Amino acid sequence: MVSGQFGSVVVGFDGTSGSRRAVTWACREAELRGRRVQLVRAFSAPLEELTRIHLPAESVDLGPLRASAERESDDVVQECVRERPELEITTDVRLGHPATVLHDAAERGEMLVLGSSEHGRLHQVLLGSTANELMRKSPVPPVVVVRGEGDGPRGKVVVGVDGSRASAGAVGFAFDHAARHGADVVAVLAWDELPRDAIPPAGDWKLDWTDITRSCERVMSESLAGWRERYPDVDVHPEVTTTELPTEILLRHAVGADLVVVGRHGRSLVRATVLGSTSHAIAHYAPCPVAVVH
Repeated sequence: MVSGQFGSVVVGFDGTSGSRRAVTWACREAELRGRRVQLVRAFSAPLEELTRIHLPAESVDLGPLRASAERESDDVVQECVRERPELEITTDVRLGHPATVLHDAAERGEMLVLGSSEHGRLHQVLLGSTANELMRKSPVPPVVVVRGEGDGPRGKVVVGVDGSRASAGAVGFAFDHAARHGADVVAVLAWDELPRDAIPPAGDWKLDWTDITRSCERVMSESLAGWRERYPDVDVHPEVTTTELPTEILLRHAVGADLVVVGRHGRSLVRATVLGSTSHAIAHYAPCPVAVVH
């Protein structure tokens, strides 16, 4: 077993079907990028998963518990190697909380891939989510949460746009991913400045919707400028709306998409698709893989 692979695609594995799909997705992406895969398996000490205390992420031999984790990791690696014999895959099995172990491993990678949680909402509320924590704190720009089956190209990458720096990173990642997979980019921007639940209907406000729409279109055009020229073979389909919430339009376009890309945070004239609450919702409810870029 080898760890410390710089530039690798790091993927978390915990034995669940969701994490197995994440490993498959990571292997496919690493092969396309010419990178190695680092499969990381964290196993917790007894009772740790019932607390919020994160133990140090260092290798400790706990006998049968560690051996079982290593066997399961080696088995899934062998399955991947049979399908992609040229792909280099390493494994790293450590004692510690999954969020701590994966955070440390991600510092040496260029992408972190996670499976979607199979626990119910109550479990997530009480214990927190490894994916949630890593989306907030991961040191690598893209954290990909593999939702749905995550298999087979469908020809569409959806990206949220709002003109912020985080949005710019998301747009760049979306174009690069689309170019590698021969997919189109669907860029969406939703204007949502009014706190709809706290004020009267927008009809009571003297708003120039024509001017608002033009401003949104200008933000969209400026956000895509440069990327179109850099990736001339990628077809782009921009959509601006003032009638849908950011989460609504992203989830609508996520149906049948290869990937949805959102920024980790956003702050701009258009308070839209890359706010933390939006990226959190998309990562939990999209029917396809989601990349959160900071």
